[in-house]
Amino acid sequence: MQGLDPSIFTRGKDSMSTFLDKPFWIWNDSIHKTEYVNSNGHCCFNHILSLPIKGGIQYPFFHFQSLIFSVLEQNQNVWIKKARGIGLTTFVLRYLAWKILSSSEMDYKSIYIITGNDESLDEVASKFKNLFNKRFPLVKLESMFTDFWLKNTWIKILSRKNVLDIEICDAAYLFIDEADYLGHSEQTVLEQKASYFAEKGNCKTIMASTPNKSGGLFQKIENDSTSKYAKLKLDYRYGLGTIYDRMFIEKKKLEPEFEREYNLKYER
Repeated sequence: MQGLDPSIFTRGKDSMSTFLDKPFWIWNDSIHKTEYVNSNGHCCFNHILSLPIKGGIQYPFFHFQSLIFSVLEQNQNVWIKKARGIGLTTFVLRYLAWKILSSSEMDYKSIYIITGNDESLDEVASKFKNLFNKRFPLVKLESMFTDFWLKNTWIKILSRKNVLDIEICDAAYLFIDEADYLGHSEQTVLEQKASYFAEKGNCKTIMASTPNKSGGLFQKIENDSTSKYAKLKLDYRYGLGTIYDRMFIEKKKLEPEFEREYNLKYER
């Protein structure tokens, strides 16, 4: 199931209606294949959009990613510790785009995305905007720097220094990417914001990161048995043979950063 011909969707914003009521992905392989054939590739959000590409290779969604989908769908606050390169950021950005386009649930609301690594700020913005380039080339997101609109939803991507700019009143999602790389003062502010969001219950929080140093907010949440966060740990084994080539992992095992970057160990 390679998806639709990229020339099919050349219309403008009205073509976004093709995503209405579509599932994000059909996790049962046999049902998915049948639906793909019967619908001429219009079976789910990601086949219509086009499948993700990593290293020049197009990938479907794998069964371990259904765990990510389930925890996002079923919980208000989500904490995910993940191996580097396992595709979590791409998955969450596609999930948020699906939430915006598959219904009117996100109309006139805001999504805040914070990156713990300032170098990835433009990369995250580009990833989101480029989702539509292949099959919807005429769809141009109205934007100003790293702020842009998709349908009727405002997406604001913030550097770690701008955590205070989060407005609670209209926020539907708060996604903190590489949360363990925020500075101490930024983690303190974020903890207060996230705690308020959790108490109010009007905003879903997704906090994800490859582990950094021990003793930070990320580890504090992990060790808190009373935390409001649903927790998911995705070490390299979840992506072995799918996201990761086995020879790649064997080479990485020889590097000193392997235990932290791929086996979820905090740096001491």
